[in-house]
Amino acid sequence: MLENQTSEWTKENLRSLRLRLGWTRSDLARRLGCSQEHVASMEDGSLKIDLSAQGELQVILRHAEACSDEVKHTPACENEMDRSALEQVEFS
Repeated sequence: MLENQTSEWTKENLRSLRLRLGWTRSDLARRLGCSQEHVASMEDGSLKIDLSAQGELQVILRHAEACSDEVKHTPACENEMDRSALEQVEFS
């Protein structure tokens, strides 16, 4: 998990999230609605990460965490389905 995920974003957190997702600077720039050079400037610390970008980064981080949890729990569900010969796992 990234440090300071609920407070102001740092250049290290920005780069860490981008690399965790396997995104290029261009990929992140498209998502944030800015240029690749803007992302590069935020990552090297010459440009502060503005509030609108921080909000969008929070959304991206939440999605990444949700996907990570899903991937983490998928093998357990599949094992239970195989063990019980089920097509779907009951969560009730």
